Amino acid sequence: MNKLKGKVALVTGASRGIGRSIALHLAQAGALVVVHYSKRKEEAERVVLELHPLSLRLEVGDS
Repeated sequence: MNKLKGKVALVTGASRGIGRSIALHLAQAGALVVVHYSKRKEEAERVVLELHPLSLRLEVGDS
């Protein structure tokens, strides 16, 4: 299913629970999914690897 091919989705709280499920479904529909997390880095990284075996890491913050 590629209904969302060419679309980008930002999913907040995607490291577990409902956010993780939404991220997986969006990816299955063809979207490029950006995973956002606050505290559960390892869980978020596992989700990213499930979604995109080849992925990039982006950190945003004030320096």
